[in-house]
Amino acid sequence: MTAIIAFIFVIAILVFVHELGHFLVAKWSGVRVEKFSLGFGKKLLGITRGETEYIICMLPLGGYVKMYGEGGEGGVIVDSVEPGSNAEKVGFRSGDRIVNIEDVEIEHIDKWSNVKAILDKEPESKCKFTIDRDGKRFTLSTLPLNLNGAQNYSEIEYPRSFSNQSIIKRFLIVLAGPFMNFLLPFVFLPIVFMLGIAVPAYLEQSPVIGYITPKSSADKAGFLKGDKVLEIDGREVSTWKEVNLELQTNIDAIVSVLIEREGETQRLELKAAASPEGIVVAGFGEATEARVGGVITDTPADKAGIKRGDRIVAIDGEPISDWSHMSSVIRRNASNQLIMGIEREHITDPQSSGGQASGRGIETFDVQITPEPRGEGGKGAIGIQVYKEETLKKYGFFESIVNGVKGALGMIIEVTTLLFGFLYKLITGKIALGAAGKSLAGPILIAKVSGSAAESGIAMLLQFTCFISINLAIINLFPIPMLDGGHVVYLTIEAIRRKPLSARILNTSQRIGFAILICIMALAIYNDVSRVKGDILSSLNRVIEVFR
Repeated sequence: MTAIIAFIFVIAILVFVHELGHFLVAKWSGVRVEKFSLGFGKKLLGITRGETEYIICMLPLGGYVKMYGEGGEGGVIVDSVEPGSNAEKVGFRSGDRIVNIEDVEIEHIDKWSNVKAILDKEPESKCKFTIDRDGKRFTLSTLPLNLNGAQNYSEIEYPRSFSNQSIIKRFLIVLAGPFMNFLLPFVFLPIVFMLGIAVPAYLEQSPVIGYITPKSSADKAGFLKGDKVLEIDGREVSTWKEVNLELQTNIDAIVSVLIEREGETQRLELKAAASPEGIVVAGFGEATEARVGGVITDTPADKAGIKRGDRIVAIDGEPISDWSHMSSVIRRNASNQLIMGIEREHITDPQSSGGQASGRGIETFDVQITPEPRGEGGKGAIGIQVYKEETLKKYGFFESIVNGVKGALGMIIEVTTLLFGFLYKLITGKIALGAAGKSLAGPILIAKVSGSAAESGIAMLLQFTCFISINLAIINLFPIPMLDGGHVVYLTIEAIRRKPLSARILNTSQRIGFAILICIMALAIYNDVSRVKGDILSSLNRVIEVFR
């Protein structure tokens, strides 16, 4: 339930902010906005204020702002109706579209005045007016003179039509959506810093390798514990945060890594292998003690009574040096019972310790635990997560604003670098198309990660929302029909040609764009379903925590 609520919160915020950008700039430009929708499909709730209907629909995976003149509506628009006029009395309403008038051809008219002149020739003869109102059609039979009080325009001449705005105004309307998504982190991150957020301490530490996963890409490439990473593909790196960013832009690619070992430098070739979740898992990382950071419900660790903060010091009498050592023992012992030595820190209660002063003590005990086989290889797992030292970032009001602005700028730069670095390597062939496909994520994954973020607190959920908002802004600017970037391309071509593209070309390109988006979404959902089989949160944590 937490995941569903968090998912709805994240999507609703992102869609609302994006569409609000289009809406506000359209209103500022004088364009007639007919609908502001959160979601697609069947309408659940709706209210009309002025000329705009605000609605919430069944499918929460998007939204739209419907502006008059976007889709070649045709016919005649009733812009306004004077209260108490004949037009109002017979049933005309502001926003009605007259799609047909008996015996009068209006499909290709340039001006309403031309139609009015024809109707005025027989003012006493009733005409049938076919009206389109909110997607439903009906007929009004009335005298032409009863149109008095209605301000009517043909689509071509309507000054408040989107298509009749200047190129500059249309550019601004289209770009306002992504702009608002870029703006959101500047609003949310100051709040995050006021609330306080825990940041993994290792991210700002020097990238000295603390463990090597046996038989991993790093192990095969010759990396050793204690190596210091200096460069990845010619880019200098000085922190684990920079290492993580570079690796995530080289999914399933060979990268050249410069390391320092015992005072000398050497270069190794590493395959940045992709996990089943589409996340780069190189096989090395920072030094990590065998301490439990979290216990997953209904797993062997949970049933054995292991708790957050416990240190695993031995397994079957074998001393455990670090997390990597512990993991290797657990993985190779699927379905085998193990005796695990645990150290647990506790606070001494004065009343239960003979009146002595309270303090911290260490309790040592053993538990019996049987790792469960997980994944295709059936490797053992007990359901624990790594413990990481964290630094709390919490500031006063003004400091939060300053650090929030800096954090927003940094996050935008990092996400943009990650995405475009990935695309560049995809285009140049360094990353295979299949690897790119595995990295796609969809609504199921966002829902799961949203739930995890929400459980970590509102600050983490807001930060995750910022991360997704920036991704949404960038992707929306891709030159794909149906996206804002596609509309930018249309407007650019129109500016160069000094006339708009034909309706046939626009319709065809929109269908192609829709098909592309459906295919991408289908692949993303397929990936999500595949990932749900395993524990994707621990794999994704490496990527998400980089942007904290």
